[in-house]
Amino acid sequence: MSKVLSLVEPGSKGRARVALLSNPGSQSSLARLPRIRAFCADHPEMFHYEVEDLGQVGEAMKSIARIRPNLVAINGCEGTLGAAQAALGNGHFVEKPPLVMLASGRVEKLRQLLEQARSGPLPA
Repeated sequence: MSKVLSLVEPGSKGRARVALLSNPGSQSSLARLPRIRAFCADHPEMFHYEVEDLGQVGEAMKSIARIRPNLVAINGCEGTLGAAQAALGNGHFVEKPPLVMLASGRVEKLRQLLEQARSGPLPA
């Protein structure tokens, strides 16, 4: 079952909207998932969606598109990234946000991405 952990209203101005798609099935990110969940719970700008398998990534990206994120971080493996890239072309995104791989579930990288999103436009 998928989980949505945190959400910022889509129309909120002046706030970064960063989406994080986590695939706990990826062994490289599984150990750090509790820290990532805690980080997202402490940062209302984060929208965290967890999938149980790659077959759920399309539906996850559809939900992520609704918040119109400035950036989508991927916490998973190359397969998760590939599925997310394929879902970007599904017509749900008004503007396609950059996708960034969160290597091995590093919370420090997530913190850096959130700071970048807060400081202005992100590179495509």
